[in-house]
Amino acid sequence: MNNGTRPPSETRQKIARIQSSKQLVNASQSLEDVYTLLNRLSSDVLDLYPHIACRTQCNTCCKGTSMPSVSPIEWAQVHDYIMRFYTPEQRSELIERTRAVYNPNKAGFWALHQNIQKTPDLDKLEEVVQILTSLNDTQCPFLVDEKCSVYMSRPAKCRAHGTFLFALNQHIQLHACQSEVDKMETYLVQQGSRSIVMPIWNDFETKIMSDYNPDNAVQTVLPIWIVTHVKDNQLIEEPNLTPDFSLWQGQEL
Repeated sequence: MNNGTRPPSETRQKIARIQSSKQLVNASQSLEDVYTLLNRLSSDVLDLYPHIACRTQCNTCCKGTSMPSVSPIEWAQVHDYIMRFYTPEQRSELIERTRAVYNPNKAGFWALHQNIQKTPDLDKLEEVVQILTSLNDTQCPFLVDEKCSVYMSRPAKCRAHGTFLFALNQHIQLHACQSEVDKMETYLVQQGSRSIVMPIWNDFETKIMSDYNPDNAVQTVLPIWIVTHVKDNQLIEEPNLTPDFSLWQGQEL
């Protein structure tokens, strides 16, 4: 029986989904569920804020100061994709790309690795900004011909980039490159309000780390994950989710 109540508009449904993102991610049963939700929420945000460039095949977040931290289980997903879909030649090329970006910048990558392990606070944020500046001329080893070569298995932080916020104590910041932060600031000024509808990245990171990773799991950046999985100039067959990172620290690939 029609009681005259109209269903919520598509826009209202998207806003409601974003506002319920913490409950939705907490109800997820697998990492694949989290990835699916991340994709959906990112699409919702891009529909609400069309000025965000992250749907236009932009790869700024794959270069320089946006190197993502990746949990062990997410690295396992990437590793599985490499072993299933990369040819032996492509694996060798990946090692060479990693060597080219890692060896001259290993001090910066390991400084970033150490920073990731610290308790989040504003001092940590300031330190990571300084470290990332030293990595400004680097890019993700999986970027091939200006495209992500593991796009279907890309980590959660890559999926969230540009369309999520992250919270650090009382500080809230857009999880995006500086150009997108500047564009969003212009948008907020134009609308005359600081109000914005975006999911919070922290809720997703907490879910992934607590539910799908080994106890005492250690996150690090993709170049270091690759370095810890190369033996005799080849990628090892099985992912190691708990490597002793100290064995590789400071060593060249």
